[in-house]
Amino acid sequence: MVRGISFSREALIGDLDQMAQRIQETYGVKVRFAEIMGRRWSYIAGRKEDGISLFPSRRIELTDRFGLVSDGWENILADEREAIVSSLRETIRVYE
Repeated sequence: MVRGISFSREALIGDLDQMAQRIQETYGVKVRFAEIMGRRWSYIAGRKEDGISLFPSRRIELTDRFGLVSDGWENILADEREAIVSSLRETIRVYE
C-alpha cells in the first residue's frame, strides 16, 4: 500500500514540475507548487528560487491539500489563468 502511495506522489510531482516548466516557457511566469498543511505551505514541485523576488508572492489554493505560489501570476490574462487553474485542479484530483 505504501509503495502505491509513494508512486502516485512521485508521478504527481513529476506532472507538476512539467506544468511549471510549461507555464514559465509560455507566459514567462515562474510557479511553485506546495502541499498545504494548515497555515503552512510546503514546497513540493516547480521552480525553486534562491533570491528574493521583487514581486509579492500570490498563493492560489488548487485543492484543500495543494496550492500554487507565483510571483508574476497577474502577468497572465485572467481567462488564461482560470484555464490553467482548472487544468491543474483536474490533474491533482486524478492523484488524490
